[in-house]
Amino acid sequence: MLRVRFAPSPTGNLHIGNARTALINLLFARSNGGSFLLRIEDTDVERSDAAFESAILEDLRWLGVNWDEGPVRQTDRLSTYTEWADKLLASGQAYKCFCTVEELEHQRREALRRGLPPRYTGRCRDLTAYQVKDRQVTGQPFVIRFRAPRRRIEFKDLLHGTVAFPPDHVDDFIIIRNDGVPAYNFAVVIDDMLMGVTHVIRGSDHLSNTPKQIMLFEILGGKPPAYGHHGLLLGGDKKPLSKRHGASNIAELRAAGILPEAVANYLGIIGKSAKKEVLSRDELIREFSLESFSASDQAFDYEKLRWLNKEHLRQASPERLSNILGLPHEFQSKIALLRENAGTLVELREQLDIFDGEEMEKEALDFALKIPALGVIVERISGLFSETARPAIEDLHRLLKESPGLARKDVFMLLRVMTTGRKSGPPLTEAYPLISTRSMVGRLACLQKRLSNS
Repeated sequence: MLRVRFAPSPTGNLHIGNARTALINLLFARSNGGSFLLRIEDTDVERSDAAFESAILEDLRWLGVNWDEGPVRQTDRLSTYTEWADKLLASGQAYKCFCTVEELEHQRREALRRGLPPRYTGRCRDLTAYQVKDRQVTGQPFVIRFRAPRRRIEFKDLLHGTVAFPPDHVDDFIIIRNDGVPAYNFAVVIDDMLMGVTHVIRGSDHLSNTPKQIMLFEILGGKPPAYGHHGLLLGGDKKPLSKRHGASNIAELRAAGILPEAVANYLGIIGKSAKKEVLSRDELIREFSLESFSASDQAFDYEKLRWLNKEHLRQASPERLSNILGLPHEFQSKIALLRENAGTLVELREQLDIFDGEEMEKEALDFALKIPALGVIVERISGLFSETARPAIEDLHRLLKESPGLARKDVFMLLRVMTTGRKSGPPLTEAYPLISTRSMVGRLACLQKRLSNS
């Protein structure tokens, strides 16, 4: 059975690019009747944090990326990695390296000085058993390095096609660090092999790791999975997406009021041609094709995401939106009106003050204060309101049409400003019955106060 995995590192919040990888893997599994495994790669002990892991799991659930197995944590499997490293040592396919940090830095600088890529020189590759024992007796720290075969690696990437690396691309890389913790490439291969992962779908920043992992698979006697490397998400400056480009992780999009289905929709279509852009989760699964994704990097377009969010807000039920916003059911009729114009949940909540607030937006206030006859108009309209009664919207409209000094083109806009405090919003005939009298009286009083102070 097809088996894929998503393997985040709990060293920060769930990045949008990583969320895209998770979603692509999920869609790939669901569209092919496969299984989706969640693995937590927490071997970066200094930077890993349980709080980040909890946040990642919460963001994945929010996004609808539900795993079939896991989460499996690499720190719970340290003895497994040690066991396999010992097998490589015993077979001579790995060796202990005692080079100090200073020696490695000298090797790196020397390679750069000669115009060569900085690679390990193999200084400890051919130490005798006596030399190794002598160094261990004296307590010298060591790492375990893979004895990489010097040969060309070629494989067929599911998105890039045939990819080849020259014999000198892979040096003798570290598989176990001097603290006994496995290095990334080694732990990944052991896990993928033992967990039966058949396909590895990830970002193109991992492409250079693939020859190392294929070599390990072959030495360990496992079958390498099929690899596919999709393009990365970039900011407008064509650099990898980061904080400087605005929201760059799922938690920030949640806080900005983006719906999970809009995020999934956007991440599921970016980098591919789609006849239809607004898609449900079921449609994303049904229309999924890994080959349709581009291997090239893609610019993250927040405005496109916001447009998709508006579309999904329109489709969402008022009941669901009121629940998300933590509002009682009596707000549903108001939300049903506002969802047509709101771009985010944050905007939706802010626009609720149309019905129960007394504030006026600056743009709306500035417009009203430019009306020559505003004072007379406000006084006449204020007299129509009482604690127990208020005029119909048609009566207000007729009064404004008959007001001297008010241009016909400004009649409806002034009516909207005086009743809602905004220059735009839901249909006034539908909104007016839901606006509290207190709110409208308060806005009229605000206009009178500004007029008296001017």
